[in-house]
This record gives sequence, structure tokens and C-alpha cells, in this order.
Amino acid sequence: MKKLLLILLAVFSAYVARAQVEVDLNEEFFTLPSEVTDAYLDSITVKKTAVNNYWMAGAFGGAALPYGYFNPVRYVRWQVKYPVYGFSVIRYFTMFGRFPNMGLEVGAQLDYEGYEFKRSKETGNIFTESGAYKALMSVPEAFMLSHFHFDVGDHFKLMAKVGIYGGYRQSITRIPEESYAQSKTFLEHEHSFQDYDRRWSYGLKGGVGFGLMFDPIEIHAVVHIKWGWGSFWNPDYTSPYYYRFGYPLDSGFTIGVYYQLTPRHGHSRAYLRKLARQIVEQENKQ
Repeated sequence: MKKLLLILLAVFSAYVARAQVEVDLNEEFFTLPSEVTDAYLDSITVKKTAVNNYWMAGAFGGAALPYGYFNPVRYVRWQVKYPVYGFSVIRYFTMFGRFPNMGLEVGAQLDYEGYEFKRSKETGNIFTESGAYKALMSVPEAFMLSHFHFDVGDHFKLMAKVGIYGGYRQSITRIPEESYAQSKTFLEHEHSFQDYDRRWSYGLKGGVGFGLMFDPIEIHAVVHIKWGWGSFWNPDYTSPYYYRFGYPLDSGFTIGVYYQLTPRHGHSRAYLRKLARQIVEQENKQ
């Protein structure tokens, strides 16, 4: 008898729970005031705001640090040359509607390339290239970079760039080793390119930095690195049996000022809360 009562009690409890669930499911999640009719809802226009989808343009300046890498290996040192200056246009966008950290940067600048060989501590000798232990070239360049950014609050962001560049070595200045200083051959090409010199420069370019945002002005500080694929000279110009090369491997630093050509809508939590408050305030005013 007790078992029968327990079974009946369990069945009754299950029925009551099911009925309660059905009532809860049929109950509306929220209710609207009676004056909010279908006609009123149809009259409302919702403006869709794209997050981090805007254009900006600006100019930058800084310094270049030519270095280079060579085969056979040579002792080299950093050079410092300035000013580097240029301009770029940046387009931020949300890729696939899901990734608001993407961008594309296209621009041009006056940069520098070259090398400076150090004297060997063991032998006291210094390598030269056609009598010059140091050379510096001005190189107008154009570049196209993928521009990644991450907002940290309303006024600060981190940035990273990577892409390609191409340029043309426009002028050159060579500094001779003492024993070649008065050589007629050296003096003839001290400020000129020779047949074996290569003028085109191209390769990979990238950088990391940060930005300060005070809409509509942004200030960008970037440390960049350039890995050139265009050799300074023909690798076998001294002998068909002796292969040697030298490529740009340079760094630099620039600071730029940019103007937002279209409104910026950030994707940090703080900015999204601010944007939501602005939308509500505008609706209330209307």
C-alpha cells in the first residue's frame, strides 16, 4: 500500500511540474505598454553603426637606422639618418562582421639604406666595397601594409603592421677607407652608381607601436623594421666564381599625426557603453 501511494505521489508531482513548465513557456518574456502598437514599431528607424569602420589620413616623420646583412659575414654597425618623412591613408574595417581589429595602410615615404663596416678587433682590418667602408642611399618608397590594432580604453590602442614595400635608390654617398681616399677610381664613383649597383629596392616591411586617440586626431608612434630582397649590387660582379651579396636589414622610428576622415566607433567595452548611452539619449530627445 505504501509503495502504491509513493508511486501515485511521484506521478502527481511530475504532472504538476510539467504543467508549471508549460505555463512558464507560454508566458511572455516581456510586455510592452499598451500605447506601443505595431504601427509605432514599424515607424521606428534603427540606424546600424559599424564598429571601427573608418578612414584617416596623416603625415609622419622620424629617423632611419640602416644596417644590412652580408655574405660573407662582415662586421657592421647601425647608422642613424634623418629625417624620414611621408604620409599614409589608413582604412579600418570589421572583417567578416566579426573581427573589428583589421585595417589597411597605403602610403609613401623618403627612407634611407646603406651599410657601415666595422674594423676587426682581431686583425685591425676593415672590409670595403669598392674602396668604401660606408655608404648611404636615399630611397623614395611606396608601401602597402596590413594594419592590426587593439583598442585599450577610449584614448589608447596598440598597433602592428606587416606588408610589402618598393622603392628606387636615388642617390648615394660613399665614405672611403684611408688608403682609397685619393684613389682616382674611388673619386669617380664616390657620389654615383656604377653598372654593377642595383637601384631597385623591395621586400617586407613591418612594425609595432601605439596610438593616442583624441577624436578626430590620432597620434601614432611606431618602431619599424625592413627586410630588403633587392641586393645592393650584382653578387658576382667581381668574379663569376665568387658570389657575395648585401641586402638591407634596417630599422627606424616614426611619429605621425592623423585626422579621422569619418567618425570612429571603437570596440572597447567602455566605448560601446558610451555609444549605447548616446543612442538612448538621442531617442529620448526625439
